[in-house]
Amino acid sequence: MAPSTTIPTSHGVRAEAVLVSGASFAGLATAYWLNRLGYRVTVVETASGLRRGGTPVDIEDETVDILARMGLADAVRAKALPHRRFEFKDADDVTLGSIGADGDAGGDRPSHERHEIHRDDLLDILSGALADDVELLFGRSIARLEEGADNVSVTFNDGERRDYALVFGCDGNRSNTRKLLFGDGEQFTYFMGGYFFLKVVPGTRLLPANVTETFSVAGRMAMLNGYHDRTDIGFGFRTPAEIDYDYRDRAQQRRLLQERFEGLGWKVPAMLAAAAGDDDFYFDRINQIRMPCWSRGRVVLVGDAGYCVSPLAGFGGSMAIIGAGRLAAALERFPGDHVGAFRHYEDGLRPFVEEVQERAAVHGMSMMCPADEAELAERDRKIALGDIGF
Repeated sequence: MAPSTTIPTSHGVRAEAVLVSGASFAGLATAYWLNRLGYRVTVVETASGLRRGGTPVDIEDETVDILARMGLADAVRAKALPHRRFEFKDADDVTLGSIGADGDAGGDRPSHERHEIHRDDLLDILSGALADDVELLFGRSIARLEEGADNVSVTFNDGERRDYALVFGCDGNRSNTRKLLFGDGEQFTYFMGGYFFLKVVPGTRLLPANVTETFSVAGRMAMLNGYHDRTDIGFGFRTPAEIDYDYRDRAQQRRLLQERFEGLGWKVPAMLAAAAGDDDFYFDRINQIRMPCWSRGRVVLVGDAGYCVSPLAGFGGSMAIIGAGRLAAALERFPGDHVGAFRHYEDGLRPFVEEVQERAAVHGMSMMCPADEAELAERDRKIALGDIGF
């Protein structure tokens, strides 16, 4: 992992107004650093409040360092989940190989600090660190961006218009800021050849707490994450090309899942039953965002908006915090020079982003959801040898 860039530790002298679009990890961390640098910060979020739910977040390496500089590392440690074991299963529920809590293959390196924390807990920690003078506008979004010589004129979806010195797009994989800045279309989306379903349910009793179990056949994967008070139910399946579906039609998405997993063994029937019944689930293609440039003029992208690494990387939350920290360090290094700061931020972070993306696209997909029988056999051979490589 790339060494951590020095992060500023005190307020700067600037007083320009800046806008952060998105109030998830990237947006909240970016807003924190901008306020600490002395900017007047507004955060705009299209949802009515913080977006809660989802799988826990892994915090390690540079992310721990940045959270420590923010004064938040102890709060994260206090909410950290117990260490967990990751098990690969066959159809008879026999463990093919495991990583983690028992010190077997892939165990933590000496002196390697790593934590897992529920997404909502990390959101609360980051949002609680924002000063009262950071303006939060929920239920609002950017409708138009117009760059002038000295500012960006922003028109919101309710018609209000404001000027900002800089705009930070921290609004996720389907970033509205990216669309407004670089144009519509799929040119920056790298489809990884599959789709993923996730539902969080209480007390399914499908597996013990502090254990992850995954079962794969050619082209399909079922996964369970067990916690003391909940279970994550996940399914993934491979496709040679993107499928045509309506992202608003939850019944259609449930049918897609049922069609592909009906008849499979292991714990799949119980998982399908536990996941049925309501529309509170996540379903989307497995993809990355790969862009030739993360900024244009006075607007810059942070986190998934500019460089989504995909859920398979298990690093999206950490990458968002790292991106915010690196960008803050660049702004500190190049005061009054956003062009130089944005270039320094991208030049320093891009190699690491591309390394994580490549690892997820190649190793992550073949390990978690092998495409065919040959890839499955090779995956199982590596597991038998302890060559899991997470």
